[in-house]
Amino acid sequence: MVRETNPDVGRTRVFDAVNEHLKSLREGLTEPVRIGEEALAEQLGVSRTPVREALIRLDGMGMVRLRPGRGALLMPVTDAEYLEWLQIREHLEGLATREAALNASGRDVEQLRAIFAPFQAPSGRSGEKGDRGRDREGDEAYAEANVLFHKEIMRLSGNGLLARIWESFGHRQTSARRQVIARLQRRDQSLNDHLEIIEAIHRRDPDAAESLARAHVRAILDAVKQSLEPSHSFS
Repeated sequence: MVRETNPDVGRTRVFDAVNEHLKSLREGLTEPVRIGEEALAEQLGVSRTPVREALIRLDGMGMVRLRPGRGALLMPVTDAEYLEWLQIREHLEGLATREAALNASGRDVEQLRAIFAPFQAPSGRSGEKGDRGRDREGDEAYAEANVLFHKEIMRLSGNGLLARIWESFGHRQTSARRQVIARLQRRDQSLNDHLEIIEAIHRRDPDAAESLARAHVRAILDAVKQSLEPSHSFS
């Protein structure tokens, strides 16, 4: 339940609650789903007015589509939208990772390493290929670690506006496309990319950190584009 206190604070809390709830519903979504304003307000324990305001904001962000008199539709992320998001991500992550290399403490670096520790072989690199880690549960765990890593990079950038932009549009990577690494069998490469980025941050090398981060996202973009060609299947 979201408790409304100061009107502005209450609206912000309701928006955050609605945003997070719909992001969780959007994962794996392939068809639009109707969202009832009254039912959503009741579920969150708030009045309908701030919920309606939240849905209006999310309509502007493309997460939902408002239909006058017929409620809202929660929209799946399209292939075109995901490609656009990856193009934006390359620039956002390049900037954020550069700043993280300048700001991160030794403890911050260790926390970044800890995110991927469960997925590494004793050698410190990605594990052996094959059955290890290719099960759905392992891929889901890695997807969650991946999202956490990039969120931490945004935090370490020290740029509040950049972090808010990321948070506003982060639903595009926590949708059905969140499993893109598993679908394209890029988990080992993704892990190696992340470990190299962490090492660049550890060395306080902003140029290398930015270059590696940009290359990481660009490789995903290229792989997704290729998967969408007629001779490939993304599903």
